[in-house]
Amino acid sequence: MHNNKAILIPTIALLAGSAAVYSSQTLADSGISTTAETLVEPDEGQRHAMSMAFNISEAFSYAAEQIEPSVVHITTRTNTRRGSVNGGLGSGVVVDQRGYIVTNNHVIENGNSIVVRLFDGRELPADLIGTFPESDIAVLKVEADDLKPARFADSEALKVGQWVLAVGSPFGFDQTVTAGIVSAKGRGGLGPGSENAGSQGLQEYIQTDAAINPGNSGGPLVDLNGNIVGINTAIISRTGSNNGLGFAIPSDIAQSVMEQIIETGDVQRGWLGIQMAPLDPVLAHEMQIPGGVVIGRILPDGPAEEAGLESGDIITKIGGRTTENLVRLSNAIMLIKPNEPAEITYIRNGDERSVSAILSDRDRAQVMNRGGEYIENIGVGVIPALWRERISARRVREIEGYQIVDIEIGSIANKRGLRAGDFIVEIDGQQIPSADRLARYFESASSGMPIRIEFLRDGEPMSVSITPE
Repeated sequence: MHNNKAILIPTIALLAGSAAVYSSQTLADSGISTTAETLVEPDEGQRHAMSMAFNISEAFSYAAEQIEPSVVHITTRTNTRRGSVNGGLGSGVVVDQRGYIVTNNHVIENGNSIVVRLFDGRELPADLIGTFPESDIAVLKVEADDLKPARFADSEALKVGQWVLAVGSPFGFDQTVTAGIVSAKGRGGLGPGSENAGSQGLQEYIQTDAAINPGNSGGPLVDLNGNIVGINTAIISRTGSNNGLGFAIPSDIAQSVMEQIIETGDVQRGWLGIQMAPLDPVLAHEMQIPGGVVIGRILPDGPAEEAGLESGDIITKIGGRTTENLVRLSNAIMLIKPNEPAEITYIRNGDERSVSAILSDRDRAQVMNRGGEYIENIGVGVIPALWRERISARRVREIEGYQIVDIEIGSIANKRGLRAGDFIVEIDGQQIPSADRLARYFESASSGMPIRIEFLRDGEPMSVSITPE
């Protein structure tokens, strides 16, 4: 077992200019002991190699200089009745002159007070604009002048083997820069053992061997232009420290989520209406394609059915993104906004074809697929559910009702304080027997007349009056 110690490593300084040849006598006269007869001047090949090494070093320095002024250190605190306690540490990156900062949701989710330290040392309180836990993205905002926002690059253009830098505050050490390459693209399902094990299995990641440690989360992964190609979010490690397996959310996903949060406070994602299956790699090789996803089943009345897709079709591209695996296809679909057309490339009976499909809103579609309804005039999606509460060791009380699974940002329900997860028990003192009748009850409400909703939140009974719009 090794103790954690700071180890000073001797360095070799390479001096610019003509290379000198030192004899052992010259070095001895200078008080330097050596067993070497001479330090030999590098030959032409060595000079070329050294020049390339210096060029790479300069490229790293340039990229670091471009991104460092945009990287911030984030501290969260949790304020309780007994006082304030430290929540966590992380990183973020300024992406807009107005003060918007992108970080990970898991960096800020356990704190109710957020402080950002800028590159120049200023410490500022930050407001939480919105989060999207599914992609582990959060957007903060600070009020400050002289900010230098970073630029996003196209993560689709990244190549495996390409140099990248990770910047952040590992273990609280601000503005730490590490270098590595893109190890893989389109990774998914990190699972237990990652720094952010709560990530969704179909979230897509860039894998890198640039050193990422606790505290790097939320910081940028950049190319040699200093532009963001990803947001560092997770590691896989048996020790909790870097093992060369770091993961970042691709910039196109992070940027899409960020822009929607800033513009509307909500994130809408597309839905195609298919059940998917992976394509056998042997079959993909025989077809001379890098991969694809097989449509296992077409869901009725969905966008795929309307577009004429069929079970057995192999999707290879959608919305300009290649779909080599389930992760890539899932994210390609969800990046397309509802009610917008998407060009789909697919293979049927060995022939490549294309079709345009108008995608639906994923959250609404999932509500309907689970036997629920979307109550338009208050802005909530509900599904039938059963609340179980243990009364004693032998008795469990069961309550039939409706769980809120989706709420539109800015809707009347959102403004009145209802949340996803709330369990509706009664409406105006009565139980409603079906989800469609519940929706009709709100739709037929008299103008200007409030409706009283009795609900449970974390087992606690609550109520609110809502006047449908």
